[in-house]
Amino acid sequence: MVHFHHVNLGVPEGGIEAEAAFLVDFLGYRRIPLTPDDPPTANWFESADGKQVHLSADPDHQPAARAHVAVDLGDELALLVSKFDDAGYSYQPIRSPDNATVFCRDPAGNLWELRGTGVR
Repeated sequence: MVHFHHVNLGVPEGGIEAEAAFLVDFLGYRRIPLTPDDPPTANWFESADGKQVHLSADPDHQPAARAHVAVDLGDELALLVSKFDDAGYSYQPIRSPDNATVFCRDPAGNLWELRGTGVR
């Protein structure tokens, strides 16, 4: 059976730490400590459910217009929207009777679809 393990996102040279802050401070990922066997350029992050985001510096990084990462935050989406508001972070909410979706761009310009509940 196939199971999703990780997505690797490109970021501009020098943009790893800004991207890491977005993943940790807003989305709740934790940085995975590297072992001696890991490549020294590895920048890996993991969510509570074990799914990972890997970051790679790319001198030619160009964010895609429509390709995106989608994650389900459940009830945590309302808390994230509050954090975005407090930080002045730009996002686009899309609401339906069953759920809420927030689209935003991370510091590298990559598009995120953040899904959940509890957002009015």
